[in-house]
Formats: sequence, structure tokens, C-alpha cells
Amino acid sequence: MATRRAQATTAEFNVLKALWQVKQGTVAEVRAACARLQGAEPAYTTVMTLLGRLETKDLVKVDKTRTPFLYKPRHKEASVLRRRLRDFLDDVFQGDASELVLQLVKDEVLSADDLARIEAKIAASEDRS
Repeated sequence: MATRRAQATTAEFNVLKALWQVKQGTVAEVRAACARLQGAEPAYTTVMTLLGRLETKDLVKVDKTRTPFLYKPRHKEASVLRRRLRDFLDDVFQGDASELVLQLVKDEVLSADDLARIEAKIAASEDRS
């Protein structure tokens, strides 16, 4: 069984999303991006702590040769989202993506437009096969 990387908590993931938005930034810049994304500005020390935790989890790299420190995401957003989705599928649906989609349909989470887009993706995928 493959070992998983440490998962970001919800608060850490929100900071990571802000960092992806700014591409690289100081604590103050990431904090401002958090405010834009979440509608509320977190405390400076909170963002600094969360960035430190993300560094420990190998999700962020820090340039400590300059002041203020410069933070960068270690991984592309798409690859982290893909990994989180796979982990979620494994944990909740035993890796069965169809069960996830069926649950979304059952709970009426998907709109008619969503379903049409899914059908179009399936059709395009079948055309490539």
C-alpha cells in the first residue's frame, strides 16, 4: 500500500489556495489573498503558523535567505486537488467514483447543466477510446 503525504487541514488548505492565487508571497501577501478568497482577513500570526505547518508537510517551500520570507507552493494546484479527490474517494467510497456521482445525483446536488456536462465528458472520452 502506498503511503500518503500528510494532508492539509481545512485552514491550511485555505492558505494554500491563497498561495496558489498569488503564486509566491510573503505572509502579508498570502494573508491579503486569504481575505479576498474568504471575505475575512485572518490574523497575521495565524497565516504565519499555517504556512509553517504547510512547510513541515512538504506542501510549501520557503526562501529564508530574504526578509520577509517568501513562500511558494511545492506542488501544482491540479495535482494536489487530484490527490485529495483520490484520497476522498478511497476513504469514503472505497475508490468507486461511480458511487460518488450516484450519491451526488441522489442528493440532487447536480443541476441539469452539471449532468449535461458530465454526459458530454463521458461521450468525448468514449470517442477517444
